[in-house]
Amino acid sequence: MVKLSVIIPVYNGEKYIEKTLDSLVEQTVEDFEVIIIDDGSDDKTGEIIKKYCDEYVDFFYINQPHSGVYAARNAGIKKARGEYLLFLDCGDMLTFESVEKLIEKGEADSLDIVLGRQWRFGDIEYKYFKRDDTLVVMNDVDKHETSLLYSGELGNKAIKKKIIELYNVSFADLSAYGEYLFIMQCIMNSNKIGGCTEFILEKHVPHLTDGYSRFEMPSMENFKSAVYVCDEIYDIANDSIERLTGESTDGDEAYLQAVMYHSYALMIENFYRRFWFAGEDVLENMREEFKRMSVKIKKEKFEQLVKDNPDLRLPYIYVNKDEAVSESLISVMFDVSGEHMTDVIKSVYLQDYPFFEVFIRRSDFESGYFPEELKNMKNLTVIDEKDFFRSARAKAHGKYVLTLRGKDVIDYRVFSSLAVSKIPASFIQYEFAARRRTLQARKSLKDRGLNIKDK
Repeated sequence: MVKLSVIIPVYNGEKYIEKTLDSLVEQTVEDFEVIIIDDGSDDKTGEIIKKYCDEYVDFFYINQPHSGVYAARNAGIKKARGEYLLFLDCGDMLTFESVEKLIEKGEADSLDIVLGRQWRFGDIEYKYFKRDDTLVVMNDVDKHETSLLYSGELGNKAIKKKIIELYNVSFADLSAYGEYLFIMQCIMNSNKIGGCTEFILEKHVPHLTDGYSRFEMPSMENFKSAVYVCDEIYDIANDSIERLTGESTDGDEAYLQAVMYHSYALMIENFYRRFWFAGEDVLENMREEFKRMSVKIKKEKFEQLVKDNPDLRLPYIYVNKDEAVSESLISVMFDVSGEHMTDVIKSVYLQDYPFFEVFIRRSDFESGYFPEELKNMKNLTVIDEKDFFRSARAKAHGKYVLTLRGKDVIDYRVFSSLAVSKIPASFIQYEFAARRRTLQARKSLKDRGLNIKDK
């Protein structure tokens, strides 16, 4: 009998898919199956998958025209025979005993959903994801436990298939954020959720300079998906409370307030903090969405949101990019030339902080190394070679002026941490260099097999 089905959608994943499949080959039990859905890849992904499916009898290959990750997962659900389902992304890896421990825990406690611990790894960071700690130690998690709102990863959860079938749960046809909705639908329809204290998942995090994927871009299409998902989750939570209490709700319940806080946080993290990649229409719609959401959230909860994002100058929301440039806190004098320029400038624009501007020499801007997708950024000023630094300083709006040299990329959190620091402006260059070196040192140690974990 198949106890668990592992479902893996893949699109052009030749670089990472073998790591994922190798971690499944090395599991300590055999009563599970692996379903890999090739979503119309045009690289060598299909060849790699077929090799594993030919060698291992419980590995199954589905090839479909490119239809998106959600359609691929739905196809995997239809094919699955397991009592439990586990969804992985290309590049994710399971620890050796993951399948055994998930099945063992689910059967012992008659769980509809089993939660496990996870690590996140990539070229810059390798760290333990702490947010699930409060959940994995519980044998019976209240479905209205607020920590579940932030447990949006699929790969550390085994979900009983009968819940999905009984309540007709599937991945919605959205451009992004469908995982949040799917998980919440499963949670609210479950009878019992429990934790497994073992480390289950090693979640792959792309390199900083890979940029935002299509699902992560703050596009209008993704914004509409995010709004839809947030509204649906609120309605699901509201209906669940009504079923539990037998009464109508007026939005004052603590759990619904936590849901609203989570919705605000999703918008801020995935759209406002990606300010320079968002169109003016997205920014304007986001401000209007915040106004609409403000009707449902209590004052003290919103004040907590402002407090938790001290670098963003909330509650004011900038939608005019020219205004945001004029209010820049950090002015960057970009002094990196040649082949290293591409990755370094990308890491600047992937900062999770909006209020910065960049000055660059015309010769570097016009070189073949400057990314085309960044050339029209409104916070980018191109200056002729002569007297570059003096001219840049004369135009700079920022309180903090940073000269950026060297080939090392910048971790996405550096600017936001500088924005809330209490360091005098005259020392900020030294602080910036120190934080940049610390993160690069961490990567160097990881390359040598040593890991420094966040506290």
